[in-house]
Amino acid sequence: MKLCIVHINQEAVSGPYTELLTNNFNRIKRDDTVIEHKYVKCLKRATDTIVSYFIQLNRTEIINCFRAAAKEGYDGAMVACSGDPGVAEGQDITGIPIIGPMEAALFMACMYGNKYGILTVADRRWSEYCEELTVRYGIHSRLAGVQRISVPSSEAFTKGFADKEWMGKEIKAKAKMLIEAGANSVVIGSAGLSTIAASAGITRPDDYDAPIFDCLSVGLKMLEMRVDMVKHLDIPSISRVGSHEPVKEEDIVRVNKLFGMV
Repeated sequence: MKLCIVHINQEAVSGPYTELLTNNFNRIKRDDTVIEHKYVKCLKRATDTIVSYFIQLNRTEIINCFRAAAKEGYDGAMVACSGDPGVAEGQDITGIPIIGPMEAALFMACMYGNKYGILTVADRRWSEYCEELTVRYGIHSRLAGVQRISVPSSEAFTKGFADKEWMGKEIKAKAKMLIEAGANSVVIGSAGLSTIAASAGITRPDDYDAPIFDCLSVGLKMLEMRVDMVKHLDIPSISRVGSHEPVKEEDIVRVNKLFGMV
C-alpha cells in the first residue's frame, strides 16, 4: 500500500524531524507499505501550530494535501500533527482513509485500561487543546490528567532532536507522574515528542509496566489497518451517513472558486 504523510510545516524547516520520523516509520511499517511525504507551503515555525488562528490558516493547505494525495492514487493519508488538523474535512472530500494520530492513540489507550493520561509540551495553550480533543472525541471522562514537560519547546525541538537520551528522561519522568496519578497508559500529545520517544525506544515509564503511546506510530499502524479494511473487507473509508456524507466534486470546485483557490 502507498501512504501519504502530510506535514504541517514547510519541507525546508522539517529536516531533522522528518529524518527521525522516517526512520521510526521504517522500523514499524509493513514490508509492502510505501510512505511518501507532502508539506504545506507557508508555515515555518512549529510553535505557530499551537495558535488556533494559525492552525485555521494552515488547515486549508493540509486539506489540499489530502485532496491531492487522493487524486494521486495514495491508499491513505495521515497528518503528522497531534492536533489532527484537517482530518475531518479531508475525510469529507476524499474517498481514502485519513487518520488523525491523536484520535488513533487516544482510542488505543482506552483499550489498555480504564484511564489514560496525556503527556505534552510545556505550552499551556497546547495542553488545553489536547484536553479539548478528548472532549471532542467523547472520552474525556477517562482522562486521568495532562502533564507538560518542563523543557521549553524551543529547546525540546532543537536540542531534544539531537540529544534524545536527555529528552527521553524528561518524557519518562512525566509519564511516571501520570501513571501515579491514576492513568493506566500514557499518550504523547505532541508529534515532536512522539518522534523523539520512538527514536529513543521509549515505550514505558520507569518502574511501571504501562504503555507510553507515541501518537504517530499508532496513527501509522491504524492507517495501515484502515486501508486493509477498505481493500479486503469492503468497509468504507468513513461512514457516509450524517457528518461525512459525500461532497460532490462540482460543489468542491464551485466553492473553491468563490475563495480563489482554483
